[in-house]
Amino acid sequence: MDVAPIAAELGLGDRIRAFHGETAAPTEAGPLLRTAFDVDAIAEGYRAFLARWDATAPAEARDDLGRLLLLHTDWLDLVRRDPHLPAEHLPADWPAEAAETLFRALSARFEPGARRIAEEILDRWEPET
Repeated sequence: MDVAPIAAELGLGDRIRAFHGETAAPTEAGPLLRTAFDVDAIAEGYRAFLARWDATAPAEARDDLGRLLLLHTDWLDLVRRDPHLPAEHLPADWPAEAAETLFRALSARFEPGARRIAEEILDRWEPET
């Protein structure tokens, strides 16, 4: 991917650093990535997310607004720790896709109720025109 046009369009010019690297024989990318990153711990984070959210929402979330906020907090905490390694170098049973599918489905399920609750309890700012 050519990063320069995207960086220029976003006005990031001198504030972004990009690089592209390739392994050279005898090094293989998969083992190198597993040495550089704790792939098992990253996968375990996704499995823990699936276990926490797959059957029912956590008990501490009492309504759809609480569920949505907790879901997004859990998800963001997880994906921020994931270096998003190339899929071709990850195990075939990598759980990130299933976790993202679950996140999107639950987010869509909780959002209407969360919006109703937020509209009931939050003040609205009406700018004077």
